[in-house]
Amino acid sequence: MKQRLFIFIFLIGIMTSCTTDVVDNGIIINPDPELPDPEPVPEPEILPSLHVEGKWLVDPQGNQVVLHGVMDTPNMYFNGWRWGSPWTNNTNYNDAGAKKCLDYFEKIFTGLEKAKCTVFRLHLDPAWTNDPDNSYVYAGSAGQAADASGEADISKFNPERLTHFLDTLYLNLAEKAMKHGMYVVVRPPGVCPGNLKVGDYYQQYLMTVWDIFSQQDFVKAHAGQLSIELANEPVNLKNAQNREDAKALHDYFQPIVDKIRSNGFTGIVWAPGTGWQSNYKSYKTHPIEGENIGYAVHDYTGWYGCSDESVDRDNNIEKSKEKKIKEFHNSVPVVDFAPVIITEVDWSPMKPGTGHYNEHGDWVESNYGTWSTGSTSKWGVCYKANLDHCGNISMTLSGTSCLIDVDQLLKDGSVVPAFGGEPEACGKACMDWYEEYYTKFKN
Repeated sequence: MKQRLFIFIFLIGIMTSCTTDVVDNGIIINPDPELPDPEPVPEPEILPSLHVEGKWLVDPQGNQVVLHGVMDTPNMYFNGWRWGSPWTNNTNYNDAGAKKCLDYFEKIFTGLEKAKCTVFRLHLDPAWTNDPDNSYVYAGSAGQAADASGEADISKFNPERLTHFLDTLYLNLAEKAMKHGMYVVVRPPGVCPGNLKVGDYYQQYLMTVWDIFSQQDFVKAHAGQLSIELANEPVNLKNAQNREDAKALHDYFQPIVDKIRSNGFTGIVWAPGTGWQSNYKSYKTHPIEGENIGYAVHDYTGWYGCSDESVDRDNNIEKSKEKKIKEFHNSVPVVDFAPVIITEVDWSPMKPGTGHYNEHGDWVESNYGTWSTGSTSKWGVCYKANLDHCGNISMTLSGTSCLIDVDQLLKDGSVVPAFGGEPEACGKACMDWYEEYYTKFKN
């Protein structure tokens, strides 16, 4: 509790009276019994700490917990230029820009809380950690492929900027999310390059990121509310001799987990798989060791043997559900012994208009604005069947705008499903599901 010492001094002429509260052992004592005691200052409600028991997330009362929410990234472009741009109001990735970003996300978190979100996946977006100096080159990028590009290019990463913006932006975002009832999963800056091997420069980059992050006092103090997703979308990963090896995933990420633990962070760490976070088979025999370990998975239409087209071919939705459950289990066997969180998933049906290229360079027919194309009544019900069958899978949609209409929220504060409430898209479906799950787990 914050103690406040109120001294009211009324000077009339020279001085006529003085009333002072007395402080004893940090407690304000009212010296005048006829005056009311000062009102206590309420502390913000703290989310219960979560930990791992077997394949479950568990709260201090032993209740099994499953989380549902969205991911987002503090980036002007990905946020639709809603909190600024370099061209319209001279906004940049600096302290002044961070304040605008924080104000924007306060509104977003208010809407997500109304939408019954209980988890937020926060990207430590490299727009802030990259050094704008054209002459700067990150020494740790030595060994990076010459054709590395986009968020897989770490040549501009500056550890000092990461430290600075953890203090002025990222952890403030995390705290705001928590105050709106959401646990926070933190993802490192950028995406993995296509080919990794044990002992490479990118493993050291991740080691540096999580070493800095896990030393923060705020992070260690909120180990029950903050968790770490070690990397985003590894594709191919080989051993130190650049050969296929069932232990390669373990050997790549275990040393990073060990570093995090040595810094005193005791919270949940989510390990990724290969194949853009779709293959976890090797973890069955070589799991990440230690306490509070889970696995972060991605799921898009067409993955794990399920799509609208496969549902059409089956012509039997129950058969399609069973196939989805089976294929997911084959690829993600860790679901049998550890909690899983699907940190990227979205879908919407085809819609007349232009298409887009996905992150693999494939042309995707136009839909309502999601990465993958599918329908709730086909792919979506199979996806949900897998969630309900396993019981220990949390999830975050691939963006706030996949769940709610962000512009409507900013306009009048109302929370409505994304994509105009299209029933075959993920926004309407997940708003309904999140309400269902929220009611279930709150009761």
